[in-house]
Parts: sequence; structure tokens; C-alpha cells
Amino acid sequence: MTVTYGTTLPQREFKNEVEPIKEFVLGAESLGLGYLRVADQVIVPKRGGFHEPLMLLSYLAAITERLQMVPSILVASSRQTALLAKQSVELNALSAGRLRLGLGLGGNEREYQAMGKSLSRRAYRLEEQIKLLRELWTRDHINFSLEEERFEEVGISPRPKGGAIPIWIGVSPEPPVQALERIGRLADGWFTMCRADQFESQNRVVLESAERSGRTASEIGVEAEVSIVDMVPDNFMTLVNRWVDLGVSHISLSTLGLEGDSSSHLKQLAKALELLDK
Repeated sequence: MTVTYGTTLPQREFKNEVEPIKEFVLGAESLGLGYLRVADQVIVPKRGGFHEPLMLLSYLAAITERLQMVPSILVASSRQTALLAKQSVELNALSAGRLRLGLGLGGNEREYQAMGKSLSRRAYRLEEQIKLLRELWTRDHINFSLEEERFEEVGISPRPKGGAIPIWIGVSPEPPVQALERIGRLADGWFTMCRADQFESQNRVVLESAERSGRTASEIGVEAEVSIVDMVPDNFMTLVNRWVDLGVSHISLSTLGLEGDSSSHLKQLAKALELLDK
């Protein structure tokens, strides 16, 4: 299997300044990376947050040509679904089909309160939202009810060319079985946060759930993350090769936590890619 390598935008490290973000993203594309992950946080309890990911990615899509745009993980169940569907279509159009939508539950109760949604119902809501998003993306008019959101013979326009936008689900390092089963039933792929030695047992639950839903392993991508901040070449390659052997489709090379400006982060990415090319 061919693995696609990407990276995560280090927003906090750049203090959310637009110019270093722009330099980093353009540099990542010039290095040949395949995608860019951007985190989500609308409400900030204590420490600095992030740019709104869909807005930021719309800007970044306009200045890039090849990078896939990956909001991850968007806390979908705290958001209004029709607006999320519409925003996703717009970002997908502006990026010429380069959107891979990463969704998850989050866990910040104050953020859910501020957004007017229930933290306790977030798992149910996410499952229904995924179904609703795909209905809105692929049908002229729908009938659907999700809590206070009611759709009666309505739809959105334009809709994404080529059908539904890929939906990937993010989970915690040690997710409950229900979360892994949800991936198997509903997701086009998932972001694993576990260690490599924990992956097979988690992935087994995903694939068993997929099989029960009439799906195959080839329909579900997997993305792992490898930190390159304190990179020791032999250790780095051992871990990457381990993930490759485990069958992941994507690996994010993360510089989160690295001190320095955008050039420092890009130099570290270049070192990692040089090792991968050997």
C-alpha cells in the first residue's frame, strides 16, 4: 500500500500569526507533502485557541494547488449541521475537491454550552450528523429530523461534484468500543492516536464492525501521527516502518511542540522526508 505523508499546522507555535502559517503551508506543499491537518476549537476556556479551521483552510486552499485540506478534528456535534454541510461544500469547491473532512466528539463542556448543544448526547448526534451530511450532499431534497434541526423537502445548492465528501473520524488514544464500531459502520477513514503496539486490537474492532455493515477493509483509510520534534533517525524510521507494516494509508509528520519559526519547522520536515527517501 502506498502511504501518503502530510503534516499538522502548528498554530500555537506560530502564535496564530498569519504570515508564518502561510510560509509553513507553502513550504510544506513545496516539499511534496500530500495534506495539511488543521485543529478546531471555537471556545477557549483558559489558553490560546486556534483559527476557525474551515475559514482558515479556505484561505490556504486559495494559495496552494495540491495539498489536501483536512480539518481535524472538527467538533461536529457542537455545530449546526446544515451550516456545516454548506461550509464543507464551499471549501471543497474552492479547493477543487481537496477536502477530507475530519469529525469527532470533543469533550469541552463549556464549548458545548456556548454552542447550545448537549455534551451528553454528542455521540448520538455525531452518528446522525454523518448520515444527514451525506443526505444533504447527494440529494436535491431531504426529510430528516435531528433534535431541533428539521429538514422538510429542502436541500443545499451547490452540492459537491462527484458525490459525498470523504468523512474521517477522530478518536482518543484509548477509545471505547462504541467509538471504534462507529468508524466501521460510518467512516471513510479514521485518525488513530494510539501507540503502534495498540493499533491492531483497535483496528480489529473497526474492521469487524465494517464487515457486519457489509463493508470491506479497503473502504476505510487509517492515519497515524509521528512526532519529528526530537527525531532520532533510526528510531524515526523504525516507527514509520512499523506503521507502514500495520497497513495505515496516511502518516502525519508532526512538528507540534517544536520551538522556532516556520523555517525551523520546515527544516525538520525536510529532514524527515530525506530519511524517507533513502
